[in-house]
Amino acid sequence: MLKIIFSLVLSSLLLAGCDREAHANQLKEMDDFAWTAQEAREKNIPIMIMFTAKWCEFCDELKKAVLHPMLRGGLYDGYAVIMRQVSVDASQQIKFSANENIAKNEFAKMYNAHVTPTLIFVDSRGLPVGDRIVGNFDTQLFAAMIHKSLNQAYEKMGNPMVLPTSPEHMRRPLDGFPEK
Repeated sequence: MLKIIFSLVLSSLLLAGCDREAHANQLKEMDDFAWTAQEAREKNIPIMIMFTAKWCEFCDELKKAVLHPMLRGGLYDGYAVIMRQVSVDASQQIKFSANENIAKNEFAKMYNAHVTPTLIFVDSRGLPVGDRIVGNFDTQLFAAMIHKSLNQAYEKMGNPMVLPTSPEHMRRPLDGFPEK
């Protein structure tokens, strides 16, 4: 009996660990723009926001094929960019500043994100700094478009970081840009 209980507890712990690891590789929901902006400002990196919806099949494909692998590798989020999603069909609000909250669908309207998926690249003030990407494309093309937009963002933000054109060549630390 004790063996069975021990096995059940061990199995539960292993499954919880797997679930936590899988969740860590998921695109996080933007709930607090002010906090995210502070992190972006400290690291001088852009924020990539994907506007999505529960019913958006293209969004799910994009996350599965491009964004989740970017998160899994640990080469991007918190280093080269802060990656977040905003579910436009969610009823929650985003803390936009110390004394201002905004509905997620209104936040999307601020950035003219009327179609899902839409990816925008903003600085810590919320100003666009890279080309927006609307729709879903070939996986390699999409990842290369993200790199292009991030490089535009770095240039506008005065950040010397430059990502390689092709995501396959992404390494950490980047050449000439030491680990912080």
